[in-house]
Amino acid sequence: DDVLMDDSEGTIPAVKGRRQDATNDILHEGFVSMERLVHELSRQTSIPTHQVISLWSKSHARSINSVNHWNAYSGYFKDNLKQELDRLGGKAPDIPGTPSATVRRNCYELFKAAYPDTWQTILEYHGQSVMLSGVPQTIAMRAQEFQKYCRKI
Repeated sequence: DDVLMDDSEGTIPAVKGRRQDATNDILHEGFVSMERLVHELSRQTSIPTHQVISLWSKSHARSINSVNHWNAYSGYFKDNLKQELDRLGGKAPDIPGTPSATVRRNCYELFKAAYPDTWQTILEYHGQSVMLSGVPQTIAMRAQEFQKYCRKI
């Protein structure tokens, strides 16, 4: 049985105030089940768990963290400075130091034009890779990171 999420959010009762312990217990059990399912999908597909979660979020139009793509590009620009300045061709400034906001804005527009269908995904994956490069690698630590992620949801 395929159960699809729909836009019937208005029919779901909203809980106001502090959640009851029984509700927290149900949520905890559900999150443990979700964690097992994500790990199983990761194992079956050879896709890292964080990417499975990201793919699920995107495929179900759920926004976990809204991304400011200009800010995301700033980090991408810094990490790929030469490549991004090359987009300007002969118009790239030949001055040492940090390029101006105008130069960055021009590179940003050229970046979006170069990847019209994927520029947002590229920036989001870059941000995730930067964030995850510092994530611990043991299974217990990954489980702990997943629990933190579930609590944010």
